Amino acid sequence: MTEYLQNRFVANGRGCERIVTKKGRLRMDLPVSLFQPTFSAFCTAAESFAIALSDPLDRKFAYRYLTYLQEVANGTEEVKPSTVGGRPTCRLICNELERIFRAHFFQPETAAAAARSEAA
Repeated sequence: MTEYLQNRFVANGRGCERIVTKKGRLRMDLPVSLFQPTFSAFCTAAESFAIALSDPLDRKFAYRYLTYLQEVANGTEEVKPSTVGGRPTCRLICNELERIFRAHFFQPETAAAAARSEAA
């Protein structure tokens, strides 16, 4: 856990700080300056997904897993929530929320575009 928190912020040679982490399938790579707006956009998208679930147990699990992903994004390691009674929908919910997480927090093309614009 300590190594995870220590290696969370990585600065390149030009002084541009980026958040670069990997925890299992969850990867983060984005500029520090974009973290807060990205975090807000992720929360909005993930909440929209959770609200749209019709089953109350699925919705409750989705919110628990969303809380877990928010803690991962903030650099704290919490215990991953277990599925509710082995329900197969829980795995699908995890996969979709992780996809939303990666879509928002994994932006290596932003780094490549910034490097190209600095070089030009």
